[in-house]
Amino acid sequence: MKKLFVFLCFASIAISFSSCATIIGGAKYNAKVQVPNHPNASISVNGEFKGQGEANFLVKRRDANKLDITVQEEDCEPETTHFTKKAFRGWAFVGTLVGWTGITPNYIPLPWGVVVDACTGAWWKPDVTEKGVSKIDYDNFLYTITYKAIPKKESTIKPEEKNKEPLDAPTKSKAEILRELKQLFDDGVLTQEEYEKEKAKVLGSE
Repeated sequence: MKKLFVFLCFASIAISFSSCATIIGGAKYNAKVQVPNHPNASISVNGEFKGQGEANFLVKRRDANKLDITVQEEDCEPETTHFTKKAFRGWAFVGTLVGWTGITPNYIPLPWGVVVDACTGAWWKPDVTEKGVSKIDYDNFLYTITYKAIPKKESTIKPEEKNKEPLDAPTKSKAEILRELKQLFDDGVLTQEEYEKEKAKVLGSE
């Protein structure tokens, strides 16, 4: 019973402390986003606005592979870059395993540091092999975004409006319409019956 009490006390104290990877680098890292040549471009990360032209914010190490960075300038299309890779901090894991492993009263190794790092996600970092990612130091990483700034497309005309004449379009006279009908009739586009019917409509209109 006494050994169990000592073990529980030891475990509680151990878990309350940080380990190697958590101390050196922490559970989060500093991310810096730059958009060269576009100082006025807005920057959003996972849907949350972070700054213009440049942004600095913290990222959980375990989420280094879940970053969607969207850049947009006024009157231009937004562009989103997806960062989907993360790398394992092998040296941090070894340091934790060696330096933060305790011994229970029964001489059983207790890798409490490994447990702490697993819970905090401190083993991970951005993968610098991914395009746009570079390392400043173990705690700071740079994301360089290439933004094309493509102008927004003009709004398309609704199908039902394509055949409508502009409101300020000049109105054709009856004489002009009759001449066009006669030309269509002479060209064989309209039959005699169709020609007479359309002509009567024009002559009967106000």
